[in-house]
Amino acid sequence: MAIPDSILPVISHYTREYPKIMGNATLRLAEKIDSLMDRDGSGGGENAPPESGSTRGSASAGEPDAAEDLSTDSGQVQEEKKPASDDPETAESSETAEAGSENTNDQAAVSEEDTQQDIFYYYYTKISREERLIYDAMLALAQSYDAASPSTESRLLDMDPSSDEFAESYTRAYNALVRDHPELFWIAQMKAQFECKYYLLPSFGGKYKVVLSLLDSTGEDTGGENGRSIYLDQQARLEQSADAILEKVDFTQSDAGIALQIHDLLIDSAWYDTDADEYDYAHTAYGALVEDSRGNSGGALCDGYSLAYEYLLQRAGINCIVVSGYAGPSAEETEKHAWNLVQLDEEWYEVDATWDDLDFALSPSEDGYDLFLEAISDEDYISRIRHYMFNLTTDQMSSFTPGDEFTYYSDNGWVTLLQPSVHIRSTSEESEVTRDYVTPLAPRAEGTWYTWAMLTGHE
Repeated sequence: MAIPDSILPVISHYTREYPKIMGNATLRLAEKIDSLMDRDGSGGGENAPPESGSTRGSASAGEPDAAEDLSTDSGQVQEEKKPASDDPETAESSETAEAGSENTNDQAAVSEEDTQQDIFYYYYTKISREERLIYDAMLALAQSYDAASPSTESRLLDMDPSSDEFAESYTRAYNALVRDHPELFWIAQMKAQFECKYYLLPSFGGKYKVVLSLLDSTGEDTGGENGRSIYLDQQARLEQSADAILEKVDFTQSDAGIALQIHDLLIDSAWYDTDADEYDYAHTAYGALVEDSRGNSGGALCDGYSLAYEYLLQRAGINCIVVSGYAGPSAEETEKHAWNLVQLDEEWYEVDATWDDLDFALSPSEDGYDLFLEAISDEDYISRIRHYMFNLTTDQMSSFTPGDEFTYYSDNGWVTLLQPSVHIRSTSEESEVTRDYVTPLAPRAEGTWYTWAMLTGHE
């Protein structure tokens, strides 16, 4: 039965005045009301047809560090005007896929405590409520990805999707997602991209219906075994490789002892892949733990090492995050870089597993070759310098000067194989350029107890 025109403004007023108690059914009614009230084409004012548009989220791995940039660009917002009558159909299809997730996610996103089990996803807890809704939708799409039949996830937001505020929030949500979830390496490397469409719901308090989908961007056949995406099959390989490493860990030790074991197993198995290009899997946990894009087992760059260490510690129930910025011998000589923060007994520590993997960095001087060979043959000395970037404070990491403990002494003289260095995190002031909106949310590392020397009895 058709709804009389005279009653439409009453229902419209009701939906505007009481949006907090509205469920999905009421949302669909509000959408249909907006369409019906504009069926004569008069439009205007409160009863104007929904505004619509779209934005495509481009997941970019950035430039290799000497080679790394974990940031992403949220893409350009493009206005996409369409008839009001089309919007309810779009909403109906997205509602079916969503299955009532708006109310559930709206409540779940509010409390940080709700997300904390054995580990918590740090960046998720630091972004805004609406950014969490975007993050939740992206994660749901990634976990059920099907390139042949892409699904959609929709959320109700207050932010105008055509605004600069939304573009920044959308990028921050994406940054948080790929930093928190190293298993989504294929999204970070632009094998698939998020597309975001939206429209205004005047009868629902002026909120925006944002509909996201995850679309293949390779143009290739990405079908995997049993009809699954090849990327989900790769995720399974990542999990299997992580299992193989974790089987070697003694989990009767403390979290700090477990983190040290995983650090050593990672740098023993991965190697620094200088031939990787911008979109190579060497920038991911998959590269470090499985293979790079050219099939080389364990090939990784600094972001690959960092994401692999995070993933392994997550699997071990230890909180770990990735930060990015710049590193080098001095503040004037830096390149893009990524490293980790690890939480042990409520304190944070900084770790750079890439720089601890010294196999690619050690080289002798012409006048000290014999002493160099002697130093690298000393297991105790090599073990010490393979942990010189392990569990430092932020101050120590940001301005490192090798002390006497890193000098090798013998009857033939002395030598130190380490040099002063700096690690400089990306700042919020740089975010518009770096497209990294989450590193500035990372905590300072103040922990001083769980050093390599303390854990191994070398103090």
